[in-house]
Amino acid sequence: MPDVSQLAPLASALADQDRLHAYATAVLAGAEGVAPAELGRHAARLVAAGLLRARSEDGRLVADAEPFAAALRGPAKQQDVPGGPGADVAQLFRDGRLTEIPVRPARRLALLAYLTERIFEPGVRYTEPEVNIALKQYWDDCAALRRYLVENGFLTRSADGTSYRVAD
Repeated sequence: MPDVSQLAPLASALADQDRLHAYATAVLAGAEGVAPAELGRHAARLVAAGLLRARSEDGRLVADAEPFAAALRGPAKQQDVPGGPGADVAQLFRDGRLTEIPVRPARRLALLAYLTERIFEPGVRYTEPEVNIALKQYWDDCAALRRYLVENGFLTRSADGTSYRVAD
């Protein structure tokens, strides 16, 4: 069964029409790849999502289908996932979704740290709808989960409240 949690960041990265066009340009270029400058500001976001990778010999960007293949293969067992949740956090999930938000502060912080690492790339700015889409894969009340991530210092919100990023 496809791993929806892996599809959400891919869909989020391609949700912008200009980024989708940039990705299509790289796909059509095939093995020849494209110069990062040709894709403009969208290159960094597509690389961060794993949709593009830089060739080591010349730095040109080529499309990478592996993220889609990995999502379609389905989730690996948690014990097989490097950096997977500890036993305490793993108990909070059933079929890839949270069953509860812990009340105990230490357990909640462990969950928030795991979700931050699993969902968000450092240095990438996410719009509120992108954050909501990613969090909704784990918990229906994405606003509460987003608030917990901000209040506990895992995400920072821009001054105008329109974007988020992983806290330093």
